[in-house]
Amino acid sequence: MASTEPTGEPEPLRSVHTTSFPALLKQLCASVLVTTYQAGKVVVLREDAGVLNTHFRKLNKPMGLARDGGRLAIGCSVDIWEFHNVPAVCAKLDASDDYPSTEAKHDACFLPRRAHCTGDIQIHEMACVASGDGQSELVFVNTAFSCLAERSDENSFEPIWRPKWIKQIAPGDNCHLNGLAVRDGQVKYVTALGETNAPGG
Repeated sequence: MASTEPTGEPEPLRSVHTTSFPALLKQLCASVLVTTYQAGKVVVLREDAGVLNTHFRKLNKPMGLARDGGRLAIGCSVDIWEFHNVPAVCAKLDASDDYPSTEAKHDACFLPRRAHCTGDIQIHEMACVASGDGQSELVFVNTAFSCLAERSDENSFEPIWRPKWIKQIAPGDNCHLNGLAVRDGQVKYVTALGETNAPGG
């Protein structure tokens, strides 16, 4: 008799897509990155020889992600990982001793370069915004403390904005602040589930 006990092995991830999706990615010369904190994965969706290729990378509860040129930031359970594009690695990915490639398949390769410890602040959305020095700064939704924040060299994070109904920066997920949108290089819109100032509100 077969055992019905759980094996502890997670079920493989599966995806379903429209038949036109690979062609659209090819036409746009684009890949799409998706995070899924439930499965602990970052999924890269790309066209390869007319079909959709899905590439999975394991991270600890990834949610928000932001890209700025050659930098990619991913907000995870207790930290923010920053990856930098290292184009020289692409040629090594395209060729092997057994199968030398004649056509480049990779135009970017993001390698981990920095991790910033935030603690469990429930990072949701992230964006790179213009800073005063002509560079960009990573801004993220800090859901646990009901604010927008930046990385800090002194603390886990630096609060830079909170909704008017949040009276102080404190843990508690008071309004489930969760999304942001950028316009003209600055955060213009945020989303929350309610205008509450009570923990778990």
